[in-house]
Amino acid sequence: MTTQRLVFMLRRLPHITREEFQHYWWNTHAPLVAARAECAGIRRYQQVHTVRAARENQLPEFDGIAELWFDGPAPTGTDEERRQAGADLLADERNFIDLAQSPLWMADEHVVQDRPHDGLRMTAALRRLPGVTRAEFRRRWLDIHAPLALENNDVLGFGHYVQLHSPDDAEEFRLRASRRAPEPFDGVSEIWLDDVHPTPERNAEGRGVIMADEAHFLDRTRSILWMSEVRVVVDR
Repeated sequence: MTTQRLVFMLRRLPHITREEFQHYWWNTHAPLVAARAECAGIRRYQQVHTVRAARENQLPEFDGIAELWFDGPAPTGTDEERRQAGADLLADERNFIDLAQSPLWMADEHVVQDRPHDGLRMTAALRRLPGVTRAEFRRRWLDIHAPLALENNDVLGFGHYVQLHSPDDAEEFRLRASRRAPEPFDGVSEIWLDDVHPTPERNAEGRGVIMADEAHFLDRTRSILWMSEVRVVVDR
């Protein structure tokens, strides 16, 4: 059975700094979500706080990601209580999130390599090349690219590695309309890095293999890579 996760990539309102955004998100919004988790059926909720970009000359990284899982205990609230919980959270989101610039969708988790992990997480929000369907993108990324990455892991240093696949109907996720959310990404890569020390020759060889394969399906000019700190708010 595939695990699904709500992915909400966040951009702050223009008049606040990233530090102000993250402070409000953690100290004010997180307790609101935690207080409504059982009512809404939230099994896990984590905030992924952006630390820095991981690549130069790219589109601006997001200020954070809210990630929620609903595959746990059934919601305890009535329909009206769940509607009110959603309304309360949306009202607070408007205090600090630029909702029209913050993609929101449900994604399917695929754990490519499961290892103990801590420290900063590298997140990549990925878009497919024009002319490549989302289904073709998913197949190439999981069936061909992921094995290539692991074959060259002495260069890449991937520890824990998860791919989040956007379904064909990701744009139809019901919460997008209330937030006027932009189009979702085609996939998200989550990686905790190990320390590796390839020779310059081996580094060039391994990264050349990866970039050559990316050219078949990945639009690097519209994809974003950054480093973040994961903070768990709810885990039940």
